[in-house]
Amino acid sequence: MSHMILSSFQLLELNVISAQDLAKVSRKMKTYAVAWVHPDRRLSTRVDSAGCNNPTWNDKFVFRVDDSFLHADTSAVMIEIYALHWFRDIHIGTVRVIVGNLIPPPRPRHHNQFQLGMRFVALQVRRPSGRPPGDS
Repeated sequence: MSHMILSSFQLLELNVISAQDLAKVSRKMKTYAVAWVHPDRRLSTRVDSAGCNNPTWNDKFVFRVDDSFLHADTSAVMIEIYALHWFRDIHIGTVRVIVGNLIPPPRPRHHNQFQLGMRFVALQVRRPSGRPPGDS
């Protein structure tokens, strides 16, 4: 007889909308973002060819996460921004956001059911060195 441990999973939706004032790493920047909650499962936006250092992607990602991930204080979503380059894409910056900062408090929906809402957040992109843009 085998025992199965069932874990409750949730869907975490993340919409990567845009970035502003990225470091200009080339004259005609073509940028994309890569997001993940687990490094083995990375999702990528489409490439923005028109926005230069102010790209707009407006791409939605859906991650399947368990309840322990949603409630852990250190659980985070990582987003890295890259510019297309001839041989190797250039890493422009990284955003790390704690999942607890993305999830608004639950709202009662029906009898004993809760629905999580949507939250918009503006996040600081850190350069590969770890410093925010503009710092020397």
